Amino acid sequence: MSTATSPHQAQIERLLQLAQENGASEVRLSGGYAPMLKLGDQMRPLKTKPLAPEDVQLYAAAIMPSGADPKMFSFTSPVGSHTGSLVEIQGTKVLVLRVAGDAGAGAAPAAAPAAAAAPAAAGGGDIELDIAEEAKPGHQGGGDGHHDAFAMPKEAVGSIQIDKLLTAAVKGGVSDIHITVGLPPVFRMSGAMTPQNTKVLTAEDTNGLMKAITPERCQAELAEKGGCDFGFAFKDMARFRVSVFKQKGTIAMVLRQIPNKMLTPEQLGVPEVCKKMAQRPRGLFLVTGPTGSGKSTTLASLINFINETHDHHIITIEDPIEFYHKSKKCTVNQREIGTDVTSFSEALRRALRQDPDIILVGELRDLETIEAAISAAETGHVVFGTLHTSSAQGTVNRIIDAFPTNQQEQVRTQLSTAIIGVVSQALIPKIGGGRVAAYEILVVTPAIGNLIRENKTFRINSSIQTGAKLGMQLLDDHLFKLWNEKKITKENAIAKSQAPDDLTQRIFNAERGIFEELEEGSKRGKRDQDH
Repeated sequence: MSTATSPHQAQIERLLQLAQENGASEVRLSGGYAPMLKLGDQMRPLKTKPLAPEDVQLYAAAIMPSGADPKMFSFTSPVGSHTGSLVEIQGTKVLVLRVAGDAGAGAAPAAAPAAAAAPAAAGGGDIELDIAEEAKPGHQGGGDGHHDAFAMPKEAVGSIQIDKLLTAAVKGGVSDIHITVGLPPVFRMSGAMTPQNTKVLTAEDTNGLMKAITPERCQAELAEKGGCDFGFAFKDMARFRVSVFKQKGTIAMVLRQIPNKMLTPEQLGVPEVCKKMAQRPRGLFLVTGPTGSGKSTTLASLINFINETHDHHIITIEDPIEFYHKSKKCTVNQREIGTDVTSFSEALRRALRQDPDIILVGELRDLETIEAAISAAETGHVVFGTLHTSSAQGTVNRIIDAFPTNQQEQVRTQLSTAIIGVVSQALIPKIGGGRVAAYEILVVTPAIGNLIRENKTFRINSSIQTGAKLGMQLLDDHLFKLWNEKKITKENAIAKSQAPDDLTQRIFNAERGIFEELEEGSKRGKRDQDH
């Protein structure tokens, strides 16, 4: 090692000093990870960006004596004498440094972590030496092992088979499977992300899993555009909607489970007024909410209800097809973007010539599709659609704002007569397990149609509050009701609220009111005893 201190050597010395100050026994540097300290039997990351694989080589070269064996060498720093080891794990260099005073010069370093072979973000700059809170001595990391799973995965052994992964997800009631290099598969269950106790995925693993389920046309789209979406059936157990994408030059995937069993609106807790709106003879009916809020499930249950009770022609336009509907009383045709038709707007234009009663549009994602959906609703069809908006009032504004300024007045007039209603929903973790949906319901009456036409949408929320007898409700009112019924926690209710300060005060007042009521009851009981 050179007598002149290089920038990389100085960084190593700072890391070793930090490790010694925090009682860590090892420092580990691996491409694709932030530097990590070994505290007890756990590895903890520092608060900094991941290192690039080439940086690990530079750090090793800065401290390794000339002619030394990379697999075991000794060196000194201002805090003492150390041993180091540069090893290769699945194509990635990992530098393991034993802190002075923890082991003798001949001690072998602990097994290095399995690391992603993916190129990481450029890491040649200074390393921030703030240690993460969970890395400080005495911190338990939540006690659930999740920090360990992310911070330092176990060495990859064995193989991940897609069938076993999907079977475990279906049996466990998992909503999403996340596949990313450098981590084990991660399941989302009841809204929480849970890493699985299995091998860490390499670039070869994620690529193999992708090829096992991805159609060739989608693989070509992935290569050309960096991402693709598709759906597939897993035996007779479930369907999955898959998003494949590239990150840091490697393949990643998110698989959303779509249960084969179709739930009824009543089982989902969908308000009765939604069924009434869905049976209207014409108009635009929108289900909105953030990603993962259950929009597709709500629409599928309403389509299935109509399929069982009416003799209509239903056309669905989806990207990809999620729930498969068998024709019951209705004739159902389902078209997939990319397979059956090129775009939502093209499918909508064609649908008008296919004698539909109901058209379901998977997503109103652009101006052309929104325009075609409004036109279809105006010409005597029921159009179901989804938007990623979180309130009924915001949904109306989003549709109008999608159009150029010179068309907005005309669109307000069209929308005021075409729109049937809006259902905005959110999924909240339920006390005792599972999740429950909270709904905001807007039923478009002639009065609300006038507000839309006259550009007074800011008054829609107050109209919803006064329209309770028609089945209307604000999201915050439903959240308060769910909290009051002890179905959700106060924290989760406030987190999903449209006006968190107002809901917080409302809950506070309710809690105080309940306390005062109990106190008054206690006083009455005491007075009764005295008499």
